[in-house]
Amino acid sequence: MTDTRLTYLGRDLVEPCDIRSARDILLSSDIFKHSPRMSRLLTYLVEQAIRESVRDTSEYAIGIGVFDRNPVSYSTGDDPVVRVQVGRLRAKLKNYYATYGADAKLRIVIPLGCYMPTFQRCSINLDGAQTASVFCICPFKCLSSNAGWLCFTEGLHEELTHHLYKNLGRKIIVDYAGTRTLYAPDKTIAAFAHEGIGHRLEGSVHVDSERVRTSVRLIDVTTGYVAWSEQFNRAAYTAIAHQQELASSICHALQGFLAVDGGVTPGRAVAT
Repeated sequence: MTDTRLTYLGRDLVEPCDIRSARDILLSSDIFKHSPRMSRLLTYLVEQAIRESVRDTSEYAIGIGVFDRNPVSYSTGDDPVVRVQVGRLRAKLKNYYATYGADAKLRIVIPLGCYMPTFQRCSINLDGAQTASVFCICPFKCLSSNAGWLCFTEGLHEELTHHLYKNLGRKIIVDYAGTRTLYAPDKTIAAFAHEGIGHRLEGSVHVDSERVRTSVRLIDVTTGYVAWSEQFNRAAYTAIAHQQELASSICHALQGFLAVDGGVTPGRAVAT
């Protein structure tokens, strides 16, 4: 069963000292303190996540760096040690957070399909929040001509729209600029603001050989000012699981901003 209090976060939304503190608490628990191999693996992976070192979380790099395999003769196809041990580590983490760490404020998670840890934190409680203005979400721009990343960006937009609708508690309009042009070409942005459309969410996806960086901005449509901005760095994978995790991180960060900014406190969600 999924714990609905939790929201996935990327390293860029968590202080390294908080990550290391969560790791140290794990390592001191009964589940880990008698398992030096698992402790060494967890420590290595967490440090690579803090450094954003995608290359050093490959199966080959982990085999050499953690399990002392010979760089000359080591073959990941013939030696499954990393896959086996990471599977065991995932099981230990799941066991820990179901027992000793059930009330942990920050959790370390290794998603299926990769070895780079991500982090989870209890969601902000927005019960009883006041209703505020609508905002729109624009399709994100992909600054890459690669078809895979174009699809990733479209998928990220869909996942983010879903997360915003489910979690933020606001009226959401998809692609406000296109909607305004099509249905009300004579209306100004200020006119839309008077109708309750106060903010526009937009973003872009940048990609290199090792990393994907998603830049997200919340724009005040009445002034054009940037009300909120954040960047999210991830390993360069196009899997659906990465779209989901990234969308959840963006949603959580925006949720935190809306919770503390009295001018844009969330209300009930409506999708159009």
